[in-house]
Amino acid sequence: MKLKKGVTLIEVLVTISIIAIFIAIPFWGGNRWVAKNRLKNEAFQVRALLENERTTAMSGSVRRAVIFNGRDVEIRIEDLNKPLPNLDSTVAIYTDYFSQKVNLGGLGSATALGGGSIEQDGIMFGVASDNNTVVFTAFGLCETPGEIYLNDSRNLMCVGVNAFGQVRVFSWRGAWYEEK
Repeated sequence: MKLKKGVTLIEVLVTISIIAIFIAIPFWGGNRWVAKNRLKNEAFQVRALLENERTTAMSGSVRRAVIFNGRDVEIRIEDLNKPLPNLDSTVAIYTDYFSQKVNLGGLGSATALGGGSIEQDGIMFGVASDNNTVVFTAFGLCETPGEIYLNDSRNLMCVGVNAFGQVRVFSWRGAWYEEK
């Protein structure tokens, strides 16, 4: 018998089809997956910031505040040279902390984590509706429990801080579910 060298037309077409499928997979459902994970990553980044500030407040035995001002974030600490309580010393300012592809605020049918409506700017800390500040005590407690809401026009996530200083992330799927 003679050995044939080369490939058949069918083998070439099968190979091209497999390559086309591998190229098409990211475009088929990947864009929605990337957007959802971008939002989830942003929420966990906010969680990490808040947990870090809580830990730093406990280790330094001083009150620390995280102030959300639109897309900017400011970190303040108590000035021990001034009458207490105060949050007069600025530690850091992060301009454009949030990605431009992530919006602050709620989505159409979603309700706030504790019920009610979500504020326009998506930041709901403290008792005053205009207070966008999270304050951690030297004991790790949160003086201004509340939430911050992030969305990408399709998905909604919430980073919540309770009075004990625990920071948790939730996603909206018709109801709030905790993300781990």
